[in-house]
Amino acid sequence: MFNKILVGYDGSPHARKALHVSLDLAKKYGAQITVVSVAHVPDFADTRDEVNGVLEDAKNFFSKALEEATNLAAREGLTLTTRVVPGHPADTLARLVEEEGYDLLVLGARGLSGIKRYLLGSVSEAVVRLASCPVLIIKGKK
Repeated sequence: MFNKILVGYDGSPHARKALHVSLDLAKKYGAQITVVSVAHVPDFADTRDEVNGVLEDAKNFFSKALEEATNLAAREGLTLTTRVVPGHPADTLARLVEEEGYDLLVLGARGLSGIKRYLLGSVSEAVVRLASCPVLIIKGKK
């Protein structure tokens, strides 16, 4: 049913829970897993050097989280691919699904509410609208 699973990952508790679910699905279906951390590039970063600087900072920031994801997969007897890519999280994840042929996208929900949700928006809601494959949103307990 699922051959290629893309996991949006930032190292948060919700993302770790999403990774655990993804690993279970990969074992069940024999799927490949790619774990992606998206480095949000500010609108004012308009030169290649500025974008590369943001991406390098993000790689440093996410390196521990992605290493943790790799180690968790190894403990489950699985291998996965990790990447840090620049862009807006929802747009970038939806683009990767389309360009690279993923058939499931998994991510954790931050659980924003009220004014924070209004001001910051919901990546998971945007991904559901934009992605061309099924999207599995993993929520934590309240």
